[in-house]
Amino acid sequence: MPSNNTPTAINSAAIIGCNWGLVHLNALQQSQVELKALLDLDINKAQHLAKQHGIANACNDINQLPSVDLVIIASPAASHLALIEHFKHTAIICEKPLMGLSAAKPPTDWPQNLWVNYAFNYLESAQLINNLLEPDQPVQARLSSQVNLPLNFTLEQWFLETASHPLSWLLHKLGEPKQLSAEKRQGQQNNQHLSLKLACNQHQVDVDFSLAGSPGIFHQISLSQGNNSIELQGEYVPGHAWRFAPVLLNGVAQNQGEYHPQDCWLQANHRSTSTIIEHLRGHISKQELLAAGGFSPYKALWLEQSLLGE
Repeated sequence: MPSNNTPTAINSAAIIGCNWGLVHLNALQQSQVELKALLDLDINKAQHLAKQHGIANACNDINQLPSVDLVIIASPAASHLALIEHFKHTAIICEKPLMGLSAAKPPTDWPQNLWVNYAFNYLESAQLINNLLEPDQPVQARLSSQVNLPLNFTLEQWFLETASHPLSWLLHKLGEPKQLSAEKRQGQQNNQHLSLKLACNQHQVDVDFSLAGSPGIFHQISLSQGNNSIELQGEYVPGHAWRFAPVLLNGVAQNQGEYHPQDCWLQANHRSTSTIIEHLRGHISKQELLAAGGFSPYKALWLEQSLLGE
């Protein structure tokens, strides 16, 4: 189908942030985009990774980056707005969360070629559930997420780093959220909990998020629609790839689960990045990208909105 956006030549790219940013390597290669540069505040890390992956340039200053068609921003959320402003005339894929807990006011006019990488809708499990849901019928959704990883994040930061992934998919399917209530509490052994109630049009989403339990990330999603109940569970345990249990419809497995030795979550991110590049090149329209699970900056702010109630 023809696109209604102005095509952009996407032949070269730079990645800012050498931790999660490297997840985009395969998508760039598959899309025949040359990765010209890596930027990281740790210049030794940038140089080491550039040499390892055959990348021509490594730097720790944005003014040292060569001219490229696409910039991938995978630095901490607090740096996103300044980087987006600096590269506003270049196509940008920004890692989530878009603004995080920043107190800054969002721009009234975001760059046209800015997209945020929320990839959960690109999982095969999510696509299967999308096909099981009836359009235009109210959904009662419950998301329970539990995290225990050794990084110095606040409860809210952990929420935006982890629970925002499955929540992004729910909001993509159900619509813009309005926060009905939010409750934060401290449990035993320094466990922390956050509960949210969200209204998305005629749908409701209840979120229970906690910093507790076994090491890793654990998601449990339950959807009720009419007489049907749909369930999905997924987990990441350090040292292992993401694994999702079979999708259950009224207790009956609809697939064999989702797992790949190279990590099905990384594969979902590859699909997300590749689809954004296809849009930037003019092969699919903005409307098609949004329908496929793409997140414009306006849509991406739904995740911060769900947490902050703004």
